[in-house]
Amino acid sequence: MSKKNKKIVEITPSLLRKMISEEKSRLNETLEMGFSHPSDVAKKTREVDADKYADTLENCCNWYQMCKLQEAKLTKQLQIVKEAKKRLKRKILKNI
Repeated sequence: MSKKNKKIVEITPSLLRKMISEEKSRLNETLEMGFSHPSDVAKKTREVDADKYADTLENCCNWYQMCKLQEAKLTKQLQIVKEAKKRLKRKILKNI
C-alpha cells in the first residue's frame, strides 16, 4: 500500500468519547438481550424472507389509499356542514 491510500485520522478527545459511547451502548444492548458477547447476537438473529416485507408494504400502501379516500369523503361532508352553518348564520342574522 502506498501512503496515498492510507487515511490518517487524528483521535481527538471528543472523537474518543464518541467511540467509547458507541461501544458502550453496543455492549449494553448485548447485555440487555441476555448475551455475553456482541457476536452472539448475530448467531441468534433469524432471517425473514423478503415476501413478508412485500406484503407489509402492500398493506401499508392499501391502508394509505383507504385513508386518502376517507379523507376525501370527510372533506366533502365538512364542506356540506360549513355551507349549512353559513346559511343558518345568515338566516339567524336576517331574523334578528
